[in-house]
Amino acid sequence: MNALVARAGWVRGLWGLRAASSHGEPPPDAVDVAELLRDASSAEEGAQEAVARRPPARCSVLLFPGQGSQAVGMGGGLLGFPRVRQLYETAHRVLGYDLLELCLRGPQEDLDRTVHCQPAVFVASLAAVEKLHYLQPAVIENCVAAAGFSVGEFAALVFAGAMEFSEGLAVSPEEFC
Repeated sequence: MNALVARAGWVRGLWGLRAASSHGEPPPDAVDVAELLRDASSAEEGAQEAVARRPPARCSVLLFPGQGSQAVGMGGGLLGFPRVRQLYETAHRVLGYDLLELCLRGPQEDLDRTVHCQPAVFVASLAAVEKLHYLQPAVIENCVAAAGFSVGEFAALVFAGAMEFSEGLAVSPEEFC
């Protein structure tokens, strides 16, 4: 965002800010955002020249699914990839039941229960990342963002390194929503 846009946003009251007067003048103790941005951009010019920006075709974004994407058999096709079984073994220890067995064999009614489907989607999502990492490592290496729907937010946090896998498993179903 350039300084002109930032300044225009402030004057119009964007981001919950309001101008001090009806003329759009900032209050006397306000920080001059335009000046701060100008100073920051001039300091970064040298650094930006040294670091080339990646073209969009060389960037990826991962979007993790949420509750409702579960189905009996999920995760079965991922078991041959490195570390996937370890994810399910850790889930078994943390959750106290065999999540892999439930995912592979059901019944669907049990898998659909919130207490089961959220960890199932969470673990299967990260297992899919393991497959992606094995088959197309450049996608993982060039990932610039991760997001998720509902429980997918926790998978995105684990993928990004902001949360440990076991922490994501320990989140209660109410917190997944």
